[in-house]
Amino acid sequence: MDKQEFVNSLSASNLAPLWEVYEKLVINEPARTEPSVIWKWADMAPKIQTSSELVHGPDADHRVLLLTNPHLDGPPATTSHIIAAFQCVLPGEETTPHRHTPAAMRIIIEGDGGATFVDGNRLEMYDGDLIITPNWTWHCHQNDSPKRTVWLDVLDLPLVGKLDAVFGQMSKPDDAAYPANDATLRFPWNDTAAALEAAADSGGLRSVDYGGGDEPLLPTLTPHAIALAAGAATSQKRAMANEMFVVLDGEGESQIGDVTHQWVKNDVFTAPHWSWTRHEAKGGDANMIIISDAEIMKRLGLYREEVE
Repeated sequence: MDKQEFVNSLSASNLAPLWEVYEKLVINEPARTEPSVIWKWADMAPKIQTSSELVHGPDADHRVLLLTNPHLDGPPATTSHIIAAFQCVLPGEETTPHRHTPAAMRIIIEGDGGATFVDGNRLEMYDGDLIITPNWTWHCHQNDSPKRTVWLDVLDLPLVGKLDAVFGQMSKPDDAAYPANDATLRFPWNDTAAALEAAADSGGLRSVDYGGGDEPLLPTLTPHAIALAAGAATSQKRAMANEMFVVLDGEGESQIGDVTHQWVKNDVFTAPHWSWTRHEAKGGDANMIIISDAEIMKRLGLYREEVE
């Protein structure tokens, strides 16, 4: 038997020769980075409105529009590890308490006093607020305000799904007690805006991390906020983390890899891992909330970044 005959015979024993494929497996840098995608609020708002008119009854528990990235295969995902979605709850509606292993963060797009409940704790929902829903916490939503409530859900579901670790309970038993949970789970935008105002100015860029404690808010999703002064631009940077950007106000332009986005208030866009990224505010100051998977990459010892 010669070498090639030996290689050809390996598959019958469920083996593969590393020397044949090593250079395809161990490469110089990530090679499966998808292009950036933007979801324009001008396109999203009418669809959210239509969903609120057509989706009622039990389906209203998940009146949710998933942001599906056309460049990714498999189950719905917005980046390779994150899925985002617009959810709308109408005045007088309540959703069913449930829990699951994927963790979530919610950025309120339209909020006038409705609430998310996490382990029985009421968390008010106003424009720009960030709400944390750790994995396996009971949560539901109640809109007791006079207006609809709309927010962007951001979950680590694609990551948890790849690990085949998705568990869920779709409704809470009536006799089940809520566990004690005294963690800080709501971050009002007014407080974040004040922290941004007080933060150090670096060429027109201010940035604050949410939480501020020794432990991150979640091990898989990392939030921070940035403020860009009119005409200011960030340095060009790439990092081993997938990012979701939510524009709270202002307008500007972002160059992400080979893609350029023009963005305005409530637009949502991605910055895939290891993509050169640069943002510039145009026409006025701009504020954005960014959620990434940087923390899990750091915990795995895989995080790195470069700045030009």
